[in-house]
Amino acid sequence: MTRLSILVCAALLCAGTAFAAGERGTPDEAKALDLKAAALVEAQGDKAFAVIDDRTGPLVDRDLYVTVIDKQGIMRASGFNKSLVGANTWDAEDPDGKKFVQEFWKVVANDSHEGWLTYKFVDPVTKKIAQKRTFLRQVGDYVLTCGSYIGG
Repeated sequence: MTRLSILVCAALLCAGTAFAAGERGTPDEAKALDLKAAALVEAQGDKAFAVIDDRTGPLVDRDLYVTVIDKQGIMRASGFNKSLVGANTWDAEDPDGKKFVQEFWKVVANDSHEGWLTYKFVDPVTKKIAQKRTFLRQVGDYVLTCGSYIGG
């Protein structure tokens, strides 16, 4: 795991306990939340990032949250951990070495500018590494992500 990946995981683990155990979000709900955020970014541009960053706002639902990453890998908004905003995540790897931010951009390089990616990430409820199935939607120079945790 790269130093950046370790720092990202550490920041996520220290993010607090705002996500309670209980009912979990589904992949369909993650997609719907991501598309809602994408529509907001399309309408408001960067001003939408404040809504995405708000952990008590309309774009966080149980263990589902939206992130926004630009083409250089800079985290522009995060409904999970606002302290990651501004971090360069381009080389972040999951425990299997998958550079998931780079993969995000490969997935959305299609006519619909959207798709799915599964990788491993820190589950905000259990604080353990889990598989995450993430829906991705490109809006201009950003990719918006929202995923559900598998087997959490």
